[in-house]
Amino acid sequence: MEMNISNWRSNIFSQLKEQNQQRNVYDHIIEHYNRILENNAILQIQCTKLQTDVQHLRLANAGLEKASEASQELAHANDKLSVAQEEVVRYLRDNGELAREVVRLNHTVTDLNDKLILEENKAREYKIENDKLHEQLKKTELEIDDLSQVNQVLQEEFHASQNKIHQLQIEYNQIKPTSLELEQQLETAKRTNKQMEDELIFYKNQRASMHDFESEQFNQKLRKDLALQRHSEPDVFIDDDDMVIIPAFKQTIDLHQDILINSSSLGNNPESLYYSYDESMHRQRRGSLIPSGASLFGSIMRKLTNGVTNPTNDRLYRTSTTCISASVPRREVTHWDCTELEVYALGFQPSGSLLATGCSDKMVHLWEITSTGQQHKYCSLNGSHGAINTLDFDNEGSRLLAGCSNDTVYIWSYGEQRMLKDVYKGHQGLIFTCKFISGRKLATGSADRTIKIWDLHSRHCTRTIFVGSKCHDLVVIDAAGTIISGHFDKKIRMWDAYTDKCRIELKYDSAITSLSYNQEKNQLLACFKDDTLKLIDLRQHKTIHTFSHDDFKVSTDTTRAILSPDGQYICAGSQDGSIFVWNADNRICENILKQKHSTMVTSVAWQPDGKYVASCEKHRRVILWKRNRQDRDVYAEIVKHYNRLIENYSIILLRCTDQERDILSLRQENTDLQKNSVSVAGLSVNDKVKTLENDYMKAKDEILSLLRERGDITKEVISLSRIVKERDDKLDSEEKRNQMLTKENFSLKQRLDSAEEKLSVLQKVNETIHDEFQALQLAYSQLERRQHELDASNAFLRREMTEKIEKQANVLDAEVQQHQKRIEDDVKRKLDEAKNDVTNFTSPTTMSTFKNTNLDGKIHRSPATADFMKVVVPTRAIVKWDCGDNELHAIQFHPSGSLIATGGSDRKIHIWEMNGQQGQVQQSYVLTGNNSTVTAIDFDNEGTNLILGCSEDFACRVWGLADQRLRHTLTGHGAKVFCAKFITASLIASGSQDRTLKLWDLQNRQCVRTLFAGSKCHDLVAHDASGSLISGHFDKKIRFWDAKNDSTKCELQLQAAITSLAINREKHLLLACSRDDTLKLIELRENRVIQTFSHDDFKVASDTVKAVLSPDCAYACAGGNDGTVFIWNTTTGKIEKVLNKEHSSIVNAVAWHPDGRFIASCEKQRRAILWGE
Repeated sequence: MEMNISNWRSNIFSQLKEQNQQRNVYDHIIEHYNRILENNAILQIQCTKLQTDVQHLRLANAGLEKASEASQELAHANDKLSVAQEEVVRYLRDNGELAREVVRLNHTVTDLNDKLILEENKAREYKIENDKLHEQLKKTELEIDDLSQVNQVLQEEFHASQNKIHQLQIEYNQIKPTSLELEQQLETAKRTNKQMEDELIFYKNQRASMHDFESEQFNQKLRKDLALQRHSEPDVFIDDDDMVIIPAFKQTIDLHQDILINSSSLGNNPESLYYSYDESMHRQRRGSLIPSGASLFGSIMRKLTNGVTNPTNDRLYRTSTTCISASVPRREVTHWDCTELEVYALGFQPSGSLLATGCSDKMVHLWEITSTGQQHKYCSLNGSHGAINTLDFDNEGSRLLAGCSNDTVYIWSYGEQRMLKDVYKGHQGLIFTCKFISGRKLATGSADRTIKIWDLHSRHCTRTIFVGSKCHDLVVIDAAGTIISGHFDKKIRMWDAYTDKCRIELKYDSAITSLSYNQEKNQLLACFKDDTLKLIDLRQHKTIHTFSHDDFKVSTDTTRAILSPDGQYICAGSQDGSIFVWNADNRICENILKQKHSTMVTSVAWQPDGKYVASCEKHRRVILWKRNRQDRDVYAEIVKHYNRLIENYSIILLRCTDQERDILSLRQENTDLQKNSVSVAGLSVNDKVKTLENDYMKAKDEILSLLRERGDITKEVISLSRIVKERDDKLDSEEKRNQMLTKENFSLKQRLDSAEEKLSVLQKVNETIHDEFQALQLAYSQLERRQHELDASNAFLRREMTEKIEKQANVLDAEVQQHQKRIEDDVKRKLDEAKNDVTNFTSPTTMSTFKNTNLDGKIHRSPATADFMKVVVPTRAIVKWDCGDNELHAIQFHPSGSLIATGGSDRKIHIWEMNGQQGQVQQSYVLTGNNSTVTAIDFDNEGTNLILGCSEDFACRVWGLADQRLRHTLTGHGAKVFCAKFITASLIASGSQDRTLKLWDLQNRQCVRTLFAGSKCHDLVAHDASGSLISGHFDKKIRFWDAKNDSTKCELQLQAAITSLAINREKHLLLACSRDDTLKLIELRENRVIQTFSHDDFKVASDTVKAVLSPDCAYACAGGNDGTVFIWNTTTGKIEKVLNKEHSSIVNAVAWHPDGRFIASCEKQRRAILWGE
């Protein structure tokens, strides 16, 4: 603030010095004028004397002419001499012109040398600037790299924290049911805290009333102190055109009143109080002439608010250029037609150097306004599909906002890249007004009776305010976005920045056409359709003054009136084309500008520095107005007399010169006549002729010497011309070099700007990530603390529950032993009865074997032998272990049931040895060789001890279990391999993301068949040993492939993509899992769905989730996305068992033990579980 005051004082002193210099110049002119008068009088006297001398000489010459008759013989010689003299004079004149040409060329060479030196200096400066820009660009790039690294580290920390919080959230959800008792205690504590809060609020209200009383006392004292300051002497401001008297500053009291009245009018809303204080402090920092009392008041307000600041960081984006004092426009500077159609809106850029006009030709024209008031076309912005009704610039001077008649708002960039940046649609009527709220928001008012708030980053409407009437104009008065709007229903409404409620509503007698406010935002100017303007106090919400005139008529519903930048004057256009200017303090109409506009004036705009006023009429004309030069009339007469004296002085000098030349010629003639008379009297005529001939020869010699000098001068001129041409060429080359350097400088500046913009974006991203990281750390600490509390409560509950379960288990053990004894007795009795009846029947084993002999010629166990399998439904987790360090995608039992194989994203297959009776699983060995994630595993059923694995590295691999050696690597797929199965010990089938199925011969180690499915293959099963396959695909189809050719026998369409297939041992039932969260059991002999399994909590999480059938085909099992394992009864289709609370993430695969006693499942977070009784 002190710097602004010092700058203002220095400007005033410099302008006072310039005025003193102008006065000294005028004094010098007056002195020169007096000297010219004196010289004029002296010259007149001399002319009079010269005229008398001429008359005397002419009389004397008349007597001598009589004596000259005797010299007629010398006439011919005199003629020759006169001719020679003329030639001498002509050559001398030519030599003089050549000399002048030489001098001119020398001056030209000197100027060119100076210009060349100047261009070389410029080139040197450009080069230095380019070097600086290069260094700055390198520095910025290094900063960007550092910030990118920091950003990457923060992102990694953020993702790690997010994963950890996700894990804690899952654990929290699991522990949540046990926290009901704690919540009851919390409710009791809340009721106690509520009583304490009521007491605290009562105490704070008492304290607030006491602070209000103290602040009111301080306000009264401050008013008294500032009242004395109001009567101080006015300051003097010197403009480049005028000398203007600035009244003493009167805004400090208004500022403090604004703060206090806003705080009292908002009632008990502390956020609004803090916001009003913050906005007032913002105005205090912005105004350069506010005295130091404002800082004292700010410190008091900080004490009253106990250090609380405005929570929003969205500062008020609209600030105006500093204008100390504006004056009344008196005369037209220039005018032009900006379009061939109508002009509806205009406005100055915040710097005042550009004027924008919006027209009915759907274009925005930008005009550059020079310091002398001349306009030049800057550019035209197109892209709109309707007439431009309203315009607004952003504060940085890089974007232009325009509202159109086709319910659309456009934002243009009018800098180096003149382009249409954003388009906002959402209104149902034409746009009457639009304003920037900040760098991130804008507001629009429309004929559809709504006001919309738009976010510039997301490009979406964030708020819609239903105002109940057409909105003709709006203004934004604070940083939070408080809007004041004027409407057709004769009301002015003030809208709350945080809600969509109207805080204040002012009713008037006519519709409002426009709104404008002063720099302090404590006064609002409203233009009404009843041909009046009202100045409203926003603190008391009362009308201060009403302005009108007999000839002033408001022409349209959107006629714009405006306050001057200093708030001293009001300007508006009338229906008859006149411009009216009122004084805002005394309501006097200061000036009326007539006979310039031919039709109604639609809009006016005041340049931010108060120098010019622009107005536009409906019929394409725009006029720029300016104040008069106040001192011009005082010195105009002196300058006029001065010019007249200069002209008279020149005329007199010419006359005196001519008279002196005449006197000299007459004197020479007189002398010649006297000599001639003497020669006639005493000398012979021949001697005189010889003398004249000698003179003639001398003249000839002189002419020849002059010709030689002329030739030398001509050579010098030619050499100088050559030097000038060389200097011109060198100057052109330097100019081209300067242009290249300028372009390079400009490109470097653009790169620097882009780098700075990228740097700012990265800084914002870093700040956002840092804030999110801190928030996540806080959330993590809260969840960790909550988890510790829940763990303690759960441990207590577990102890109690364990004691109860042990008691119940002891009772149940006794009952189970008794029941087992009864079952054994019944089995013995039934076996004895079966022995007696076995001789009466043909061997059942032979019949069942015949019935279950399939096409592959092998004998499998049928449902008739299911009793010997003892398939049971698991009820609890026997063993839990972690497999590797990464995700698990596949799990499978060995046909013997003694081994378990798991594979995942660690690119390894882990072989685990299982002991179900002791409840132990130990790692036996690890198979390596994959280059990417293992997606599926399969064992050979023919006893060759081979294991098959496929992975995302486009290959399948076969290992031997006996020696753990990699036997085969099968490559040929063009994408990830999702599934692979043994058909026989030497034949393998695989399915891939490349939409093909391949059959591999292990003996020849090559692909023997390739089946083109047309869709990604997620799983497949072998229908027989000849190579008939069944595959499930992403296109929701199950395809049945013929073993003899490469075509499908048939296809079965389901409702969603198939994730897995499982076939029973008799090859007549197929289980399919699909992405519609269902399992379907398909009868293969009829190719129809006979059963569908689902559950409300069962969700298929990925495209490769594996489901499985039990060995006796009595149950179906699959895992869900919440870590739950579901078991359905295939006969009834109902859920048989839900195994939960053990897995913490998605269950990717399940496998059923060959004997039917166990189920193995694996989740995404590397955990595997063995389930049993």
